[in-house]
Amino acid sequence: MFHAISKLLFVFSTPIFWIGALLLAAIFVKNAGLKKKLLIAAFATFYLFSNSFLFDEIVGPWEPKMNEVDPNKKYDCVVVLGGYSVYAPRVKQINLSESADRLTNTLPLYHSGQVKKIILAGGPGNLYDFNEPEAIYAANFLESVSVKRKDIITEPDSRNTHQNAVNAKKLIDSLNIKEPILLVTSTTHMPRSSACFEKQGIAHDQYRVDGLVGERKFYFDHLFIPNAFVLLKWNVIIHEWLGLISYKIAGYID
Repeated sequence: MFHAISKLLFVFSTPIFWIGALLLAAIFVKNAGLKKKLLIAAFATFYLFSNSFLFDEIVGPWEPKMNEVDPNKKYDCVVVLGGYSVYAPRVKQINLSESADRLTNTLPLYHSGQVKKIILAGGPGNLYDFNEPEAIYAANFLESVSVKRKDIITEPDSRNTHQNAVNAKKLIDSLNIKEPILLVTSTTHMPRSSACFEKQGIAHDQYRVDGLVGERKFYFDHLFIPNAFVLLKWNVIIHEWLGLISYKIAGYID
């Protein structure tokens, strides 16, 4: 129930939903003055939430920075949190998303011997998902790029970050994995993820990848030209802000 409610709450909180609602209201409202105000509000909302510079200025101070892993440290295990791919079963192909850095940046650590085992944490994240869990098909992908099957541990049952941490704790304890482990996820997802792992008593170091905000830029297009991709980035940020609030209420994090 918590999973379903959080998904619905997220839909209603996105700028794309607000813009659509304003435009839809403008279509059906009869009053000409109100119709004009609704259209102006829809345009203003679109422009503000598609402006790259405003996004960077607002989100930049909050988003953790990407980091490197200390080359002098070695880990028994790295936990890679899911949400970086979808699977096309007809062609047996994994399609990596913009969050694929979680997976691809882990590979050099494994092949260099800096991490021994890889836990792939992730089941179906959508309300309805008829494909096999992400951890399963991602494991097959890792095998295809020379990761030994004995070094891959799948956790295919979790549907959210809280369950990632709970199930990872069970695996770490049952396999006597030495802590700290290395936790890999996107920069925006790391505050909630790290808090969940701390709540479960898992000692870990952070490997933050896939940052959304870069250095401050003053290019004309960055300052003024709307960018549809920024709307998607706002979805990511709002999802994380709502996640932090709801997880705090639910007691999943301290």
